[in-house]
Amino acid sequence: MTVAASILAIGDVHLGTACSGLPDDISGWGVDPADLAPAAALRLAVDLAVERQVDAVLFAGDVVESSNARFEAMRPLEESIRRLLESGAEVIAVAGNHDIEALPRLQKLIGGFRLLGAGGRWEAITLSRSGTPFAQVIGWSFGEKRVRESPVALLRREPVPAPTAAVPRIGLLHCDLGASGGYYAPVKQSELDDSGFDAWLLGHIHKPSYTGLAEAAGSPPSGYLGSLVGLDPSETGPHGPWLLTISTDGNIGLEQMAVAPLRWEEVPVAMDGIEHVDDVPDRLLAVARQQVEALAQPGTVPRALGLRATLIGTSEVANDIRKWLAAANGERSLIRRVDDTVVFFARIVDEMRLQLDLESIAADGGPAGLLAKRLLLLGQDNAQSRALLERARASLSQVATEDIWDPVGEHRNVTDPMSDDALRRCLRLAGNAALSSMLAGRPAGEGT
Repeated sequence: MTVAASILAIGDVHLGTACSGLPDDISGWGVDPADLAPAAALRLAVDLAVERQVDAVLFAGDVVESSNARFEAMRPLEESIRRLLESGAEVIAVAGNHDIEALPRLQKLIGGFRLLGAGGRWEAITLSRSGTPFAQVIGWSFGEKRVRESPVALLRREPVPAPTAAVPRIGLLHCDLGASGGYYAPVKQSELDDSGFDAWLLGHIHKPSYTGLAEAAGSPPSGYLGSLVGLDPSETGPHGPWLLTISTDGNIGLEQMAVAPLRWEEVPVAMDGIEHVDDVPDRLLAVARQQVEALAQPGTVPRALGLRATLIGTSEVANDIRKWLAAANGERSLIRRVDDTVVFFARIVDEMRLQLDLESIAADGGPAGLLAKRLLLLGQDNAQSRALLERARASLSQVATEDIWDPVGEHRNVTDPMSDDALRRCLRLAGNAALSSMLAGRPAGEGT
């Protein structure tokens, strides 16, 4: 493919925030927490844009955390935009629900920086290289913090004229894809598909959603760019900007540039065969090294890697391991340097099982047997299992819908605590812990 032009697309940056979940002593391992923050990730993305000599850089909203951003958040953004403009790249953004005031102010401050669709309207700009148009970018910006109507429905009522040249049309939007009646510009996938655009670059959700879509034959790229760096341990997987290449015949290529300085991953760690609790740290650190070595293969090694480990399998010393986990800051000591990466455990979750035979325990008519039957049922997907989930949902729904939890719904990575998967996991964890406690005092061999 002969490349006619290139664009670097950047999702949610949230300048002004710090990444949570880092060890308190990470600086003692030679890593300054500031070098893992969104501002550092933005500098790396700008370095990449300048190195690749991209023609344009697009921001999909929530570039800053606060709509009325302070100087410390705006300064790295202003410096980045000026550097991009000096390199010859056009810099274009749409405002998300977090930066409805900050980006309009920045547009007034920096000549050449373009905010598309200010105030909740659709607007287009045609990008050119050496005087030859290569793409049209169509964008919409939040005009207020909450928007209940689909912006794409507005676009259908008031379409933006197509460019005179036959070039790809790229939608740039901050929205809540797949939501119904939400507060943050709810949009249906069918609306994007019916727009006729050649690509949609979306902000708002921090998990990138292009993986597998970019290569789908006949399917225009359409999804979330994701956060530029994982802001907390829930934002796992690769993060970084996306490089769009536009060929001379108008085809679009899409590739994630996983240059984020901090990465989070979830890893299962089998406790099978552990005979003494002192062996647990060694096994965890061995898994940590494996994770770093696996990341080295594609050449995207972060400065720091935070792991969310789930202990699985069975062990004769499972209760001793649980006591070790319950000790203050148990996992905080598990930090090591592996080659050029500092790797640590942000959280360790216990999903171990004692070496129990649930089938045998379930044959018991007592409380332990009843609980074992419920645990066996949770591992199935049938009418009885779903009925058990519905009973749990009914029991918990009143508490889960209390007004006190409303602020949680504003969190950037909020998930539904009443979903089937969440309920299964909650019930399984509680049930295993309760069953282990019930059986801890039994004579050896009884119920096992």
